[in-house]
Amino acid sequence: MRATYKLPKATYRSLALVCLLMAHLSGASGDPYERTPVFGLPKKMPRNALISAYTHEMAVADQLLAKIFGGPGAVAAANSFEPAGLSNQYPLYRGDILGDHGNILTGHLSHAMHLYGSFDGRGETSLYIPAGFTSHSSSPTPTDAAVTFFYPRLGNFSDVTLAVFHIANFGISQESGRIKIGTVGGRGGSYAFYKHSHIEFYRGNTGLPSASARQRLRIDPAAVFGTAPTTARLRKVIPDQRTGESN
Repeated sequence: MRATYKLPKATYRSLALVCLLMAHLSGASGDPYERTPVFGLPKKMPRNALISAYTHEMAVADQLLAKIFGGPGAVAAANSFEPAGLSNQYPLYRGDILGDHGNILTGHLSHAMHLYGSFDGRGETSLYIPAGFTSHSSSPTPTDAAVTFFYPRLGNFSDVTLAVFHIANFGISQESGRIKIGTVGGRGGSYAFYKHSHIEFYRGNTGLPSASARQRLRIDPAAVFGTAPTTARLRKVIPDQRTGESN
């Protein structure tokens, strides 16, 4: 007779919870942004974090950016919180914190935007940009595969330079009424099980500014299109400075 073994009821409950969590993180059903404000696994937030939770308002802004710059399944992060599936890679808070003198120390995902192909950062997605640019750099830079595009008008701002870093398979083409420039995960933005592109907006026809000049030229991505979310509005009234994280 073949022996049988039954798992305790508590074990079944634990397995069910794990399955539900995995379905949530993978976006198994429906629009993944509809499950916000949960965005990223719980992490220890610093006491001086400017915004301590991912809100519905931030989700709407990120969803809009993903639709503008990415293909199907693309995920944007421009409001201090990375996608849920990246919580292990980036367990620390990457948003704004309030300095000792009341100034804002800007996080890596606040005055810049990441675009992923999926919530776990492993997926592929095409890269798109809005129409209307009048000039652009000729080819990706050798270190971070960055290309810049100048717009007389982009979203809510005039005279804007769009810089897209980590472009793979660079080439400008029309695709279903959109302008495709490549795919995510170019030089500097692709590692084992991780692909992304990094996007910034600068005031003026700047080309690619030096690292030291970017701080004063950056425009908050969340403020460029649609209604600026909470973090963008707060930054308008308080001087800020970069924390110096890499792309």
